[in-house]
Amino acid sequence: MKKIILTFLAVLGIGSLPAQTPGLADALTKAYNQFESANDLGPKMAAVAQFDLAANKWSGDWAANYYAAWAKAIISYLEPDKKRKDLLLDDADKYLEKVKSINDSADETYVLAALVANARLSVDGGTRWKKYGDIFNKDLEKAKEKNAQNPRIYYLKGVSTFYTPKAFGGGKKNAKEYFDKATPLFTAQDKSSILKPYWGEKQNQDYLKQCNE
Repeated sequence: MKKIILTFLAVLGIGSLPAQTPGLADALTKAYNQFESANDLGPKMAAVAQFDLAANKWSGDWAANYYAAWAKAIISYLEPDKKRKDLLLDDADKYLEKVKSINDSADETYVLAALVANARLSVDGGTRWKKYGDIFNKDLEKAKEKNAQNPRIYYLKGVSTFYTPKAFGGGKKNAKEYFDKATPLFTAQDKSSILKPYWGEKQNQDYLKQCNE
């Protein structure tokens, strides 16, 4: 009877729920809270190291690799040295490939891919805008096809538009519509577990405030 129940659970996919990786959610939550609350590069890098440790310990887990890639991409924006930016993004790409190999059908996988592409573009926008701009837009479109209610799609599009020159369709006014669209979607999203990404809400509010000034 026990064997039958276990087989039934496996068929339902219950065997792959977060409960099968005890400690992962706690580790990611701790690193995430440390990363988000830190104001300086040093403490944030310490949190990045915690994400690395989690990805190494739970190497086959989607969320562990997702957050390791996410943290490397975000921290690259704060790193002043271009060579070190690209080294961080090399690591992000490695984790991203693992994320894709684990689940290439999730909308968050493509949101992450778009984030990494935009981080690459920001290292040298003058020479990289075409290659990585195209990748960024294509990945966001893939994410939207899978789940148009994902607020990070519009948040990232808003950030990209915010920093694009007005002559090319960018600027605060055009970015605002994306941040506005993301706002209620952030409010409605499930924030019950770190294993379901919910990052970006505070940053979206900050950008919207700038657009309204």
